[in-house]
Formats: sequence, structure tokens, C-alpha cells
Amino acid sequence: MNVKEYLNQVAYIGPPPKDIQNVHDEAPDCYYSKHDDSYMTFVGLEDGLKYLADREITGELTHGVGFSPKDGKWYGWSHRAIFGFEVGSTCKKGDCHYRAGSLKDELEAAVLFWDAVGHEGTNATLREDGAISVTWKHDDSAPNKKIHVTVSGADWHYDPDNYGKGEWTAKTMEDAKQMAQDFNSGVS
Repeated sequence: MNVKEYLNQVAYIGPPPKDIQNVHDEAPDCYYSKHDDSYMTFVGLEDGLKYLADREITGELTHGVGFSPKDGKWYGWSHRAIFGFEVGSTCKKGDCHYRAGSLKDELEAAVLFWDAVGHEGTNATLREDGAISVTWKHDDSAPNKKIHVTVSGADWHYDPDNYGKGEWTAKTMEDAKQMAQDFNSGVS
């Protein structure tokens, strides 16, 4: 489906959101989802939605999640990535859509994430304020001497009252939709 046909089917044009109007005096109009009025893109940037049109993501289209009747999958996306989920799709530690099922899983996921981006000696601990603190050792062989430090850190944000399912497999299309929503959260 071409982008123009796609947008005619799933979107309408309206003025930019107030927060954008306040920053940009001449902000262009925007496309909004007919499903839930969520922002899609600015008028003039329609080609940026080609990846949605190609997959014909037309069902229950929201900002970052939608269903494709063409291939029977729920999709989650952001500007970084897009992925489709169906019955039988899996979720494993390290996946973008993984949401820890317990504090132990959350600590392990934090270490896995930072180790995967090239940090060694990663450690994750629960702080008194409830945040997870992640530390690692830097490799001093990098050419840029300014980044040579012994230990750096990052805060890993989590909600102990809103754990995910950990590792799991989608058994229903509602499960696939949940995976798409989690993926959108993970890559946004």
C-alpha cells in the first residue's frame, strides 16, 4: 500500500499539539490516528511512515502499536526499530520487549543490558531509594583518554508494582499485542 492511501485509511490531519505550537510558531499540521487521536507525523514527513504502510498496519493503530491484517501480527515500533508479534512469539532476557517478572530478574536484566553494550564487570544493586544502580569498569584501551575512568554508573528505572511476565510465549493474540506494547516501551 502506498503511503498516501495508507494515511487516507488510518489518519486525519489536524493542528500540531499545543506543546509544539508553543515552541515553534509555524509548526506544520500533523497526522493523527483515527483510532485514538494519537500523533503520527507532521504533514510533509509522510514518507517516514512507509514502514507502516508497507506492513499495512491499520488495526487499532496507536502511537507505536498497531495490528496488520495483512500478516496477522501485532507490531510495536519507535524511531529506532519495528517488530511484529503473533501466537508463538517468545520473549527472552535481552529482548527489547522483555519485562522482568521479579526484582532478581530486573537486576539480571540490568547487568545483561549494560554487558551487551560493551561494558565489562557490570554490577547491579538495589539502592535505599528503590532505584537500581548499575556500575561497570571501563576499558582503558579506548583512544579517547577523557573516557578512561575506573567505574561509571547508570540508574536503571523500574516499577516494583508493575513487573512484566519475565520470559514467556504468546499463546493468544492479546498476548502478541502485549508483546508489541512492551516492545514499543523498550525501544522508545
